[in-house]
Amino acid sequence: MSAAETSPASGVILYPFQSTRTGEAAVAGRARADSRPRGRRRALSVEVAEHIRSMIFDGRLKAEQRVPQDAIAEELGVSRLPVREALITLETDGLVTSESHRGTFVVPIRSEDITDHYKLYGMAQGLAAAGAVRRITNPVLTRLDELHEQMCASDDPDLVHDLNWEFHALINKTGASRRTLSILRHLSHNLPREVYSLPAAASPQANRGHARIIAALRAGDAAEADLANREHVRQEGDQVVAALKRDGILAD
Repeated sequence: MSAAETSPASGVILYPFQSTRTGEAAVAGRARADSRPRGRRRALSVEVAEHIRSMIFDGRLKAEQRVPQDAIAEELGVSRLPVREALITLETDGLVTSESHRGTFVVPIRSEDITDHYKLYGMAQGLAAAGAVRRITNPVLTRLDELHEQMCASDDPDLVHDLNWEFHALINKTGASRRTLSILRHLSHNLPREVYSLPAAASPQANRGHARIIAALRAGDAAEADLANREHVRQEGDQVVAALKRDGILAD
């Protein structure tokens, strides 16, 4: 069974790369759901927030630009309520700021914001990997070996990202505490799916990182498993910063 099939059933986002539906498609599939019960409206506001995140990180919304709430609501076929709820979430995430009687504006994103995000993600994944050392089984190690071999052999970027997602999700599921999973879930929502797909999941550097993680797990070395994960995720963050700078998204 693939990661795409298992993730929705678990209800836990263990690693952020996998997405079976784009934000726009999900929103379109629930158009006008804001007239339904509160739980359904909340789900819609989450999807609207993802759409606005994507607009910020692909440059459709620029730093210090006023967020056009009416235009976004019309584009997505929803009322302004889920848009307002989405902006509250994004303000909590530090991506927008609201000014009384003026509106909501995009906060400039700096390199350190992305770097710190990936450092935090690496710390959480490192904790999960260290925990996995205590709980690892031979079937899990065998599956990690298989995923690593498939990533090294494949030149299909979509397949590689799916394999990469399953690789890290398996480690997180094996070793993370409920608190660590909660942190990983929260961090996975802070950036849009497209940003998490920027690092090359099967570059020589990434493949060496995966091999190092497996070796640490097999050796029962919790400290090395922690360090290997943190460095692996830091390198992904460096790639994301470089790509966002190249695309003119960052303010510095």
